[in-house]
Amino acid sequence: MKYFFLCILMISIGCSSEQDKELTFIGGRVVNPNSNYVTLEHKNKVIDTIPLDNQNNFGYRFSLDEESIYTFKHYPESQSVYLKPGDSTVLRVNTLEFDESLSFGGSSSKENNFLVDMFLMNEQGNDLILSYYKITPERFIEKTDSIMSLRFKNFDKLKSKSDFTPYFKNIAENTIKYEHYDMRERYAFLMKKYVPSKFEEFPEHFFDYRSKVNFNDSDLVSNFSYMRFLDNYLRNKSIEICKTENRDCFDLNDHQNIKRRLNLVHQLFDNDYLKSNFFNRFIRREIVFSQTEEQLKETLSIIKKFNLSDLDEEELYQLTQIQNKYLVGKNLSTMSLRTPSMDTIQLHQISKSEPTVLYTWSALSFKNKKNNLNKIKEFREKYPEINFISINLDFQNIGIWVNALKRFNYTSQTEFQVISDAPTNTYGFFKNYLNRVYVLDKHYRLTDNSLSLFDPELESQILNILN
Repeated sequence: MKYFFLCILMISIGCSSEQDKELTFIGGRVVNPNSNYVTLEHKNKVIDTIPLDNQNNFGYRFSLDEESIYTFKHYPESQSVYLKPGDSTVLRVNTLEFDESLSFGGSSSKENNFLVDMFLMNEQGNDLILSYYKITPERFIEKTDSIMSLRFKNFDKLKSKSDFTPYFKNIAENTIKYEHYDMRERYAFLMKKYVPSKFEEFPEHFFDYRSKVNFNDSDLVSNFSYMRFLDNYLRNKSIEICKTENRDCFDLNDHQNIKRRLNLVHQLFDNDYLKSNFFNRFIRREIVFSQTEEQLKETLSIIKKFNLSDLDEEELYQLTQIQNKYLVGKNLSTMSLRTPSMDTIQLHQISKSEPTVLYTWSALSFKNKKNNLNKIKEFREKYPEINFISINLDFQNIGIWVNALKRFNYTSQTEFQVISDAPTNTYGFFKNYLNRVYVLDKHYRLTDNSLSLFDPELESQILNILN
């Protein structure tokens, strides 16, 4: 059915005027949309916001000078899209299974479906790493080299039957190559953290690929394999700089760890996009994982020190004001919440002088909510003395919260939505707080603000407040 839809849409595109054919077109359909628009972005800058019609279709024509990788986004999901001048590209996606359902038609369908397939295989690499991480480093090298060889062999077959441009060939080959490098980085991290004795067995040549990396490749700044590799490389280097026998080195949310990565960004990247992208991400992480006012002040001084042109300092200052309310030791008894029946209530009216665990979620991340429900059920049975409360963050779109609650059996006594006086343009800030856990003692005092439901440290914190 989805291919029939793509064909129909392509026919309608074919009826466009000669003048339109000089433009580049992207269009398609979003099934089960989260909002009434999509965006097209290039190197983190929005090209345009494109509305969906009453059947959730969209279409957009624009002038394009040269081929490049763009980002199609329907919040909170996104995917890379290859476009070249005069292209007519169509896509169909179901938000309930965004990556798995995404399919392309049109003049660059082979290129774009290849990128989707590579993305899905890259995601499957997560499970692969977990299943391989106990094998010896030599065996891991053999297995991952074999995977890369197979990827290149399959691409060579596709290339022989297609008219790919040199630019796209470079993108595709680097996608395979950096996936391979990234698997090495993730394996090394697991070895260092969980099986440090095995890390001693690493052959000297294990990291030789690092000398081949271009850390400032402007053609790859929208490439998921390249960006994920850089992220994991920075993570490993921040640990290598630290004394690895100190287990705090592996806490990626630790203030000092994030600061080390910020310094690496400053040293490593000359490309303005890469420097701004990673700095923005890490500085936000440093803000939302700050536990004291001193750490927040230090973060503000780092923002001034870097002085990047693409940095929205006003947004970052607003984020520090939000975080200031959730520092360790703060009292959250008067925190305002909305009930499913649209009443306003304060936390102390829900949690009657008992230890409390707040966990956050968004209707735009529904899969995580379902996983969280199972974990919370397990915790409630194990710790009946603790009040576990679900806090939805979609305070600027109450409707999607209410609709999400209808999709699963919820207990109204434990489901609430945060009420915030944050400016309307700060909705994106709250994605920084998704799937977070806040542990409060019986006096509503915050004892930890940096955990997740699946963090092994959470049970220790629960036992601390019970004792």
